[in-house]
Amino acid sequence: MNDEEVEEGIMENATKCPGCGGMTGHEVLRERQRGTGVDFLLKCEECDKVHTIEFRTPPPKIIPFMLTDGPESFVVKLELDLDEIITEGDVFEHDEMQWMVTRIEDLEDKPRRKRGVDRINRIIAIRSDLVRVKITMTIGEDSEASLMLVPGDKEFVAGGIIKHEGEKWRIRALHSGTGRTLSGKMMAREIKRMYLHEPPSEVEFEPRTEQERRRAWQEGRLGHNPNPVKPPNERGGEKKRR
Repeated sequence: MNDEEVEEGIMENATKCPGCGGMTGHEVLRERQRGTGVDFLLKCEECDKVHTIEFRTPPPKIIPFMLTDGPESFVVKLELDLDEIITEGDVFEHDEMQWMVTRIEDLEDKPRRKRGVDRINRIIAIRSDLVRVKITMTIGEDSEASLMLVPGDKEFVAGGIIKHEGEKWRIRALHSGTGRTLSGKMMAREIKRMYLHEPPSEVEFEPRTEQERRRAWQEGRLGHNPNPVKPPNERGGEKKRR
């Protein structure tokens, strides 16, 4: 096939002609804005039939969004195009903040992983650029609650050392709400609560008794050791007397 045959097979502004009854190329005689759409006055290149084609943007739909930012939740109504598709995990911007879709409810209020806007009744989203992580800080037998505001994609590792409120702490455990890990890692947006203990002292510490060992381990003075070694004088009992 030569270049001329290829060019002849290409139709410009192809659409169905009411005169020919088939798909034909058209010449645009006039273009006029009409509300949210455009009207095109076209002339068929086969039969010279002049007709108008109307292009209209689907009207937007107002969807209620329940947005959660830390302990605060509120509802806003946003306009979405009817031909748009929303999926769990989608991230969008609103009020100069980023939000992540966590739940989509259809017209029967049933949760759906993915839905077209025309079939959505409500969307639930949480703030994803900055999140509030609940913290429990423990020193000895004393515990205190706190909060940490961090990027949602920041990663924390159980057993690691972090700085909070000007002090160093060891991450004793991370809780997702469904399970706790003493050695894994999580992103901030996945954490429901973080448990912090005072980190081990830089001065070498060796407990003298089993009770002292247990208490030191609970306070974090023995470091990240899920099975702390017993003091030397308590391993296997005392040496046999001669």
